[in-house]
Amino acid sequence: MWLMTDRGFYSVVDKGDREGYLCVRSRVLQDLYNLFELDSMKGYLDDVIETSDSDYRFRVYVTGEDWIAAAGDLAGEIDYSNFKSRVSGMQGDDRARIYMKVWTALAGLQA
Repeated sequence: MWLMTDRGFYSVVDKGDREGYLCVRSRVLQDLYNLFELDSMKGYLDDVIETSDSDYRFRVYVTGEDWIAAAGDLAGEIDYSNFKSRVSGMQGDDRARIYMKVWTALAGLQA
């Protein structure tokens, strides 16, 4: 799952190496720190793994239950009418421009 939020961009997968856990990956450490502000994710702050030999530099393993709660928390935070503007306000114009490139690429799916 790819998840673009006003807190950051995450790739969440089941690597199959830790039963009951999902791997939440990010290219930017601050994105994970922003996620750890959620009550459901506070317990993982010291569990970040950094690796330079992977396409996602930062990762953390979280229980499936905690990820479901975090995803619900993220959905519950939606109180804005324009996502790109919200990202610009929370993460800055550089991040908003990158998200806009993704939006533009995905617009190509629309027939």
